[in-house]
Amino acid sequence: MKKFISQLTVGLVFLIFGFMIVIQLKSINAQNSVAVDGNSQNPEILLENEQLKKEREELQNKVNELSAKASEYEQSIANESKNQALLDELQKTRARAGLTDVKGEGIIIYITPKSNPFGATNNKGYPIKDFDLLTIVNELYAAEAEAISINDIRLVANSGIRSAGNAIVVNETRISPMEQVVIKAIGSPALLENSLKFQGTISADLQYNCDVTYDKKDEITINKVSTPLEFKYIEEVKENE
Repeated sequence: MKKFISQLTVGLVFLIFGFMIVIQLKSINAQNSVAVDGNSQNPEILLENEQLKKEREELQNKVNELSAKASEYEQSIANESKNQALLDELQKTRARAGLTDVKGEGIIIYITPKSNPFGATNNKGYPIKDFDLLTIVNELYAAEAEAISINDIRLVANSGIRSAGNAIVVNETRISPMEQVVIKAIGSPALLENSLKFQGTISADLQYNCDVTYDKKDEITINKVSTPLEFKYIEEVKENE
């Protein structure tokens, strides 16, 4: 039992280090985005961007190494049959939290802005708005979607979808409201399809400005979240407290 606890503790330490590195990646991505938006033609900015990209690749490699080591510890725990149930529950928890890549049947939605020869949107504002995406995502969750991504950005409990200047921010990633948006959802294809047919799920403005289509798939892969969940204020309520 002591050996098992030791293995599990070390494995969790590796995961924590991996999360810390991912947070650094998030910071570098934000700096890179700001630099490009500010002045993409400035030689100094271009050089800095290249350095940030190189550092990002190095950190990503470290994340991959730590993930591999964590998997090794999990496998060593699984070698003992009495620990298999605990490992299975750990895997389910990680999948629900968005910490692992997942796959399954579901639906893929394509929202493609219609071309406009006059170079402007068909109504005031951008063809895709944050509340359009939020409404669709909410209906998919109501239809028991088990995992959802927007442009391969995994949505989790603390995900946000909001407008920020001339972009829509999903988690901490900016996407263009002028370009195609792809939403993936894993769940019952029939239930997910029916949710899209509910009145109001796809707004009249969105249908006017964009071509909204979808495909039901036997297998969809949704990548893990790029930034892990962090809890600063909540804590477990223990019995007899």
